[in-house]
Amino acid sequence: MFAAAGCSGEPDPAPGPMAASPSSAPTTAAPVEKPGGTLRLLTGQMPSGDPGWADEPGERAFARLVTRQLYSYPSDPDVTGSTIPRPDLAVGAPVVSEDRLAYTVRLRSAARWNTPSQRRITATDVARGFKRLCSPPTPSPLRGYYAATIRGFAEFCTQLAAAPVADAPALIESGSIPGVEVVGDDTIVFHLLKASNDFVDLLALPASSPVPLEALAYPADSPEYLDNLISAGPYRFVPAPDGSYLLSRNPSWSGSSDGIRRALPDHITVTDGLTPETIAARIEAGEGDMALDGEVPADVLSDLTGDGGDRLAVSSTGPVTALVVGLNGPSAAALREQQVRAALAYCVDRAAVVDALGGPTLAGETSQLLQAPMTGYEQYDPYAAGEDTGDPVRCGEGLANNPGGKVTALSLLTTDSATDAAVAQALRTAFARAGIRLDVRIRNAEQYQQAVSNPQAQFWDLALTTIDPDWFGDAGRTVYQPLLDETWAGARPADGGYRLGDLQTRLDGALATLGKDQAAADWSALERAVVSDAAVVPLAVRYSARLHSAAVVTFTIVPSLGTADPTAVALAP
Repeated sequence: MFAAAGCSGEPDPAPGPMAASPSSAPTTAAPVEKPGGTLRLLTGQMPSGDPGWADEPGERAFARLVTRQLYSYPSDPDVTGSTIPRPDLAVGAPVVSEDRLAYTVRLRSAARWNTPSQRRITATDVARGFKRLCSPPTPSPLRGYYAATIRGFAEFCTQLAAAPVADAPALIESGSIPGVEVVGDDTIVFHLLKASNDFVDLLALPASSPVPLEALAYPADSPEYLDNLISAGPYRFVPAPDGSYLLSRNPSWSGSSDGIRRALPDHITVTDGLTPETIAARIEAGEGDMALDGEVPADVLSDLTGDGGDRLAVSSTGPVTALVVGLNGPSAAALREQQVRAALAYCVDRAAVVDALGGPTLAGETSQLLQAPMTGYEQYDPYAAGEDTGDPVRCGEGLANNPGGKVTALSLLTTDSATDAAVAQALRTAFARAGIRLDVRIRNAEQYQQAVSNPQAQFWDLALTTIDPDWFGDAGRTVYQPLLDETWAGARPADGGYRLGDLQTRLDGALATLGKDQAAADWSALERAVVSDAAVVPLAVRYSARLHSAAVVTFTIVPSLGTADPTAVALAP
């Protein structure tokens, strides 16, 4: 299935393209931009630098500077090229056992920590990173992927959660996960619960980064971790005279052993504590080069036309805004009927939702949860109506004539964000055209999360939710597992109580399928089943808009980061 990585005594080969399942990866052209200069990053909050908890764009972009993974996604103007994981710390593709339950990965000998002795990054460091994801009291929000895939991971997390927090570092270092086997310094073997054709994509998450022994002395995802960060990437912290954050090239990092990070800037500064408006104003004034996190304010976007448009980059992928149908709420008798849920799909005005999200520059209508770069994506809309404006007649008739009784009003749960408020108003207007009153129930983020987490205590009929993929390409799992798997650990979309054993079987089958074409067929079939059932109604894809200064020569958004790779930003001389 995969070429063997070679014997441990051989020199590290140059990194080359690979994929988690058989495919032809495109070759990225060698960069022509000149290295040098100081990249000025602006942010609302400085990330902790802890890769295990890096689930937001700013955190992932910062992790790109100071961490490495066994496999990573390259910065590539071709979105397809940037969704295929390539060897990073790994010498090459993993060696996979015949039953596809064991992945053997050999590490590069040239990869080093930024310690006085420039200590080698070993398989033990990789295993420590996985164990540390279970750190109490707040384990990694990304641990669900590993608990569902690696043998013994969930049990290790359970054991660690039961121990005193003060004992966790010692237990992490002395304990082991049965499915993460260290074979010397340069080899690690992963034993899976079941075959997973996207396992290399899991290994490309920042959460899969190795962690040095010294990190156990500090709480996970904490300011103390940042203050004592030991870098494995192309940049390291150096003292700054004004107490700000300054990173310079890491002398223990070798570009010849890293085919992912181009490390173009000589220095990087990070200024935090800024609002999105201040960040945009500073970039406009040439006092910063890019935001580490945060969207461009709407009023700034409206001005970025003509000459300013070349300083705005917009992704072609992003989180999906969707409606989740509550099957145990006030209108459960009606909403449990598939024909009624299908009518709901005619009630929505996706074009109006796009306008509420900032217009076609920032969002696009969708009737699907998979997106174009994902395996199995095929255009599919079983309830197409007009030009994505809905069909009030079919909506009204479907909600009026059903076995559960006539529906004249529904409740919609949202957060108190301005974005949700705008989308909720667009939906209220669309439902009103069909004679349906939509009562909006607003909660703060914490209250909302509590309300959508327990389907047995629903007081709502519909909930606005976000389905935010953690990677693209072989990515059906990151869309559907948090949505459909009852045993999922970690963050998940709103739970409407949608439970069908057949869908879980289809999900497992799509993950286990061998061969790109068959995997695509399986994911497409699963999507068609879910979208047709209309327990989740996709509305729009929200694109990421990122502003950069006039000093930036190249700026390419990497889908899995949600922003540009700061190591690949070239600055004008």
